[in-house]
Formats: sequence, C-alpha cells, structure tokens
Amino acid sequence: MSIWQVEKIWENKECFIIGGGASLKGFKWDLLAPELTIGCNNAYQLGADICKVCIFGDVRWFERNNKELESYKGMVFTNVSSLLNSKIPYLNTMKRKANGFYTDSLGWNSNTGFSAINLALLFGAKVIYLLGFDMKLSKDGKHNWHDKRLDKSGAEVYRRFLKSGGCVTKDWKGKFPDQQVINVVKPSSSDLAIFPTMNFDEFWNSRKKVG
Repeated sequence: MSIWQVEKIWENKECFIIGGGASLKGFKWDLLAPELTIGCNNAYQLGADICKVCIFGDVRWFERNNKELESYKGMVFTNVSSLLNSKIPYLNTMKRKANGFYTDSLGWNSNTGFSAINLALLFGAKVIYLLGFDMKLSKDGKHNWHDKRLDKSGAEVYRRFLKSGGCVTKDWKGKFPDQQVINVVKPSSSDLAIFPTMNFDEFWNSRKKVG
C-alpha cells in the first residue's frame, strides 16, 4: 500500500495500546475483544479480534514476521524508513521522525510503543489507555509477556526508551491538547512517569461493571 494519509478513523473514541511489558503475562485478552486496539510488534499474534491494528518499527522484526503478517486480518502500520515506499499490499507506511509526536509522521523515540501512541493520536482517539508499558524488566528479569523477543538486550535499553520523555510530553500537550493518554498499571510495574496513571485492577473492575 502507499503512504497512509492521516484520517481520524477513531475520532472521539477510546482505544487501548498493547505494549510488550511482562506485566501483561496472564492477562485475560478477551477483555479487549470489544475495544479498539493497537498492538505493538508480536501482539498481532493474538489475532485481529484482539489486536485490531499492529504497528512495528524495526526492520529486523519485520524480516522475521513478514510471512505471518500476510495472513493477519488487521491493519498493519510501520515507520521503518526503508519500507516507506514499499508496495507490500497489507502495509501502511508513514514517515519516521526521531523524537516527539507529529501530526503528519510517526515519532520513533527508540520505541514502537511511543510510535503507537502517536498513531492513536492521529486516529483521533479521545482517550488512549496504555497496557504493558513497563519500561523496565520484571522482577524475574523478563522483558515481555510473550517469548518472541527480538534480541537479548538488558535493562539499559529502557533508559534509551525513556530519554525522549521531554519531547513526547511537549508535543502531546502542544499538538494534541484535547486527547488523553493514560497508563493503566499494576503497582510498581511501570517506570513510565510522563503520563497520568490508573490502577490496573481497579480500572478493569470498574470497566466490567460499566460494560
């Protein structure tokens, strides 16, 4: 497909972003079936009923997963520069910017999760809930809720992820002032402090009651 033209397909709606953090180990994925969702990287393997949109930002990851992505039924997005003008039928591409959030591109910030937030903002989502944005290793040294990690990097990778926090905060508040981003976290599970937080269990208990 060609370069994606910004369209507010989720305007004024709520959505969830599925990060890769180990805090989602054992999560009841069917809770997301009725929701609008963007999944980072391997979240597409949950299927399009759970992960409606997949986003990735690493060409090595794409090389390992492109065959499986062909049969994935959701939308697929990337800001990998080398794929920008590709003619891959299922792939929606956007220009990559190094840091921050943008209205016509996807900020990378060294992390697919931040690119996913930028995409949700471009979709026009009014409230964006973050899941699995741990930005640190779990107590038992795990990076992810899945076992498909691309490399064997240690805790230092998260310092790079968090380094762009100032640019992200400035652009979120300056360019998307009417859209909320909320990190839904278990106690002590996340080092991401630039967004407001909600307690994970309390959030889902209240949402079940409303539903």
